[in-house]
Amino acid sequence: LSSPNIAKEMHVGHLRSTIIGETLCRVFEFCGHKVHRINHTGDWGTQFGMLINHLKTAYPNFLENPPNISDLTTFYKEAKKRFDEDEAFKRASQEAVVTLQAGDEYSLKCWKILCDISRVQFKMVYDRLQVYGMVE
Repeated sequence: LSSPNIAKEMHVGHLRSTIIGETLCRVFEFCGHKVHRINHTGDWGTQFGMLINHLKTAYPNFLENPPNISDLTTFYKEAKKRFDEDEAFKRASQEAVVTLQAGDEYSLKCWKILCDISRVQFKMVYDRLQVYGMVE
C-alpha cells in the first residue's frame, strides 16, 4: 500500500498511496471481495549499508546495549552526513550492503533492528489513518 522507506519519515507520497490503497480495499471488501493489504518495506540498497555501518560504528555494542534511536530521521541524517563527507565510511557502507545481501547474521540483526524501529513509527501513522491488517 504505502511502501515506506525504512529509517525515514513517511512523506506525502506514502500517505497518498496509503489512503488511495485503503480506500480501494474498503470498496472491494464492501463489494464482497477478499482483499490482501500488502506493504513492501524491504529494499536493501545503499541506504541500508549506510545505516548498518553507522549503527555498528556509532554504537559498537548495540546488541548488548541497544541505543535509543527512536528518532530515525536524526539517525538517518547523521549516517547520510558521514556517507557524504567521509570516503572511508562510504566505502565501508557499500561493503556493508554486499555483506547484508550475502546473508551475514550480524548484518541481518542490524537490519532487523532498524526495520522494527521503523515499523513502530509506521504503525502510529497507520493507526491514525485507521489502516489495519497490512502484511509485508
